[in-house]
Amino acid sequence: MFKNRVRAAVLAFSVLLSGLTTATLTAAPASAAASCTGGVSVYGVLPDGKLTYTTIDPDSGNITHVVVSSKSLGFAPKALATLNFNTLLVTSAAGVLYRVDIVTNSGSLTFDDPIDVQHGWTHNLLSYDGHGHLYGTTSGGSLLQYLVSAPKPGANQIGQRREIGSGGFALKTLATAGDDRLIATASDGQLISYAVSQTGTTYTRAQLDDAGWQSFENLVSPGGGLYYGKNPDGAMYWYEDDDPADGSGADIAYHLDDPVASRGWTQYLLSADPAGCTSATPVKPLRSKIATLATGEVGTTEANCDKYNSGCNQGANDWCAMFATWTWAAAGVANVPRGTWVARGLGEWGVEHGLFKSRTGSSHGSPKIGDWVIYGPPNGSTGGHVDVITAVHPDGTLTVVGGNVSNKVTRRVIDPDTARSGREEQLISGYVSPPGA
Repeated sequence: MFKNRVRAAVLAFSVLLSGLTTATLTAAPASAAASCTGGVSVYGVLPDGKLTYTTIDPDSGNITHVVVSSKSLGFAPKALATLNFNTLLVTSAAGVLYRVDIVTNSGSLTFDDPIDVQHGWTHNLLSYDGHGHLYGTTSGGSLLQYLVSAPKPGANQIGQRREIGSGGFALKTLATAGDDRLIATASDGQLISYAVSQTGTTYTRAQLDDAGWQSFENLVSPGGGLYYGKNPDGAMYWYEDDDPADGSGADIAYHLDDPVASRGWTQYLLSADPAGCTSATPVKPLRSKIATLATGEVGTTEANCDKYNSGCNQGANDWCAMFATWTWAAAGVANVPRGTWVARGLGEWGVEHGLFKSRTGSSHGSPKIGDWVIYGPPNGSTGGHVDVITAVHPDGTLTVVGGNVSNKVTRRVIDPDTARSGREEQLISGYVSPPGA
């Protein structure tokens, strides 16, 4: 389902879980918006009850360090939350909330016997925001908030229970992405963010993506717009949200061809240190603006297509290329080939300007939000089609918006391996990136 490549990190991680302790891996850094004090710290629980500690380079997504405890927790954990670098909260299947005090260094992970803090904790999911609030969901779909008033809390330092919402939080995964900010997935594939008010009485929900996230059984975040999702097959993927506070998923960068690891993550519970990374609100990126403009035109009929180019003549001429070039020009892209009215001609223009990304390579073109999708070889011939990418999903599918589809602007989710379009039902040959994006 995912199209990825196996890197050295994969072998290193699977070996580490078998008994070794450290690995140093390098790669060209990604353009991360997050500012992190060090590596991303992720704790986990293995099926045998042992704990793991993993460090991930926030810029490259590479694993840099792994240690595994020799001791087991001694009970069956149900939910896990990281309070800070050396303190975990873990619930048991019997509803006991335990505090686990961690000591970890370059070669070992040890912990004291878990401390029984409170009873009655039957939450399905737990996550701590690093700013005093612990969140949990119930089997009935409620979201609860607790105040944690000490770095290593006892029974009296976890309280002030608030019900943020009831009935609408039947979530598959839950992580905190900042101060009173949550990131979650649902079983139908949605990626959702929640911003909880300072009073804990209201929240704002935003759908960042409407499909493709259902495969993850764990989702963690150290803050700063970094998200890490683990699949049942042991693969770990990473994502960068350029502005995690904007309620939009259009600016999320996907690293499908460069995972943290393609196997080896056998922990069934995972939690990241929530205070490791922060982010500054960036200038809205060009790609996000293209996607927003394209999505805003969905439903526009060919009777009104002259807004994209006067040559459309109310649909008398094919206008998918007119729409695609309009989205770029309206977003501020310079030197857009507005006079090219043939979809495959846009592909040819991309080749001539070094902006075309062929699907024949190992990265399958690495599609990104704002790219043009070219159906048919990029040789300027007729019979093809062009769409604009507005979302790239974790399962490899794409959400695209295109003009002159069923005589209007439409929004569709496609599998780029099999999608065909145009008068000659052409397969996708590749993508064209906007210059400067």
